[in-house]
Amino acid sequence: MSRTDSAATPRDTPSQQTSDGGPRGLLLAGLPVMEKRFRFAGISTTVLEGGDGPPIVLLHGPGEHALKWLRVVPELVKTYRVIAPDLPGHGTSEPITGTIDVDRVLAWLGELVDQTCATPPIVVGQIIGGAIAARFAAAHGDRLRCLVLSDALGLSSFRPAPEFGAALMAFVTESSAENHDLLWQRCAFDLDTLCDRMGESWERLRAYNLDRAQVAGLKPTQQSMMEQFGLPAIPPEELARIRVPTVLIWGRHDLATPLSVAEAAGVLYGWPLHVIDHAADDPPIEQPATFVEALRAALSAAESAAFQTQSDTRVAWNQIAPGYDRTNTETQMWLANEGLRRAGLRPGMRFIDIASGSGALSIPAARIGAQVVAIDQSPAMLRLLRARAGRDGLEIDTRVMDGHALAFDDDGFDIAGSQFGVMLFPDMPKGVREMTRVVKPGGRVLIIAYGNPHQIDFLAFLVGAVQSVRPEFDGPHMNPPPLPFQLSDPERLARELTKVGLQDVTVETITESTAFKSGAELWDWIVWSNPIVEEVLGTLELSEGERTVIRQRLDRMVRDRAGDGGSAVLANPVNIGTGTK
Repeated sequence: MSRTDSAATPRDTPSQQTSDGGPRGLLLAGLPVMEKRFRFAGISTTVLEGGDGPPIVLLHGPGEHALKWLRVVPELVKTYRVIAPDLPGHGTSEPITGTIDVDRVLAWLGELVDQTCATPPIVVGQIIGGAIAARFAAAHGDRLRCLVLSDALGLSSFRPAPEFGAALMAFVTESSAENHDLLWQRCAFDLDTLCDRMGESWERLRAYNLDRAQVAGLKPTQQSMMEQFGLPAIPPEELARIRVPTVLIWGRHDLATPLSVAEAAGVLYGWPLHVIDHAADDPPIEQPATFVEALRAALSAAESAAFQTQSDTRVAWNQIAPGYDRTNTETQMWLANEGLRRAGLRPGMRFIDIASGSGALSIPAARIGAQVVAIDQSPAMLRLLRARAGRDGLEIDTRVMDGHALAFDDDGFDIAGSQFGVMLFPDMPKGVREMTRVVKPGGRVLIIAYGNPHQIDFLAFLVGAVQSVRPEFDGPHMNPPPLPFQLSDPERLARELTKVGLQDVTVETITESTAFKSGAELWDWIVWSNPIVEEVLGTLELSEGERTVIRQRLDRMVRDRAGDGGSAVLANPVNIGTGTK
């Protein structure tokens, strides 16, 4: 048994800074944002922040800066908390010293999200910012609410139209005013109209673009980031790992990454595509009102898709509820008592069980004498929970409810707990925030989640048995980890509890042991434990004959483990996290 005490993740206190009266200061004047300075992954970074509401992170293109969003920020701050950084080596952010690689840039973005976003943000990435955002979403999609790619690089190798490539090379070689304007004639659908509409703002933007392009110290970082993110295509298998709702917004006349690239990606990955007319590769500058309209429509569609996914999940849990109650609920009550003891549950306390299933946590809490409210998205699970409570003479208030949006007032419960529940949420951080919100000041939050999947016996047994018919099968993909294992790292669990403002956070990893008398009993326990298991097996398109062979192999493995003892004891690590509001 190991114990990990967690303090708050160290953060640099941001400093407010004021640009001088030069081109940057003139561009900032009147914008509804504050300019701040942070350190992310060791890189001093300038960030524009403004507005209130859900966070939205805006990542600009190569050789640009956060002020390129100046035409959309005034509208976005009306409904969002806008966070617009200068990328490393751009604007007034420091260049990267030492090795410049993909991992370093993604670590930079990860720390930006952690330090500036109270909830998982929408990330809008344009051009090279899109490639960075896409690779971050593939690795850390659980930390984002939605991904928007605008004229993004990385969906194919960089093969611009010849006239665009020539203008880009000329400006990179000699950053003169003439070459700047020649390049922008390729970046914009109608540069003359754009200049007229922006008026003095265009002259200030042009002056600042030239000012930054002539800073020699920024060029190595910009060139390296282009080599890492802009020129090569992101591997298709990496893009396929993006699970967060994703949408594309593209200028119809983009000469750098043509619309056909976005159309192909949209079909391949199922990403909706919004096309902006009278725009080339910079719709936020050229058509700001249309861009914001498309952005809002895209986010609305993404939310609807997420809701449909949740509805599908409810059906899946309803279907497995009887098997889950028969095979899993009773075996997990010992673990529930371990968690409740650590959380300090006492008789008379108000306790809410999030994603309760059929009562593995609620029943032990009620036996202690707590006033228990159990919520779950599955009516079938709650019917089974009520039946269990009735047999024990217990009273438990059950309600069908989405754990992402609890229909309870703030500060109403002494303890909020979730056992193998919140860890499965598509927006797990939102579930943790909701648990914290409904707990009284001084109350406790308890989360019980699977530990290291590589140390889970039942998973190893299942993979080994499946390999008897599919030798190439090596288990579910772990990068990113599937939902059951998104809190398997104790440090991740501690970080999520700390991020919502909980104090005295501890995460303890204990070993849960379950005895099985046969392979058939283990098979039932596994396949009824979670609809994701059957989803993984379903992708293999196993025949009934192959499933029989798997069950036979499991039976031999169980007998070998049991020896003369009659039952095979399988162990798995479980993380128990607690924190005080």
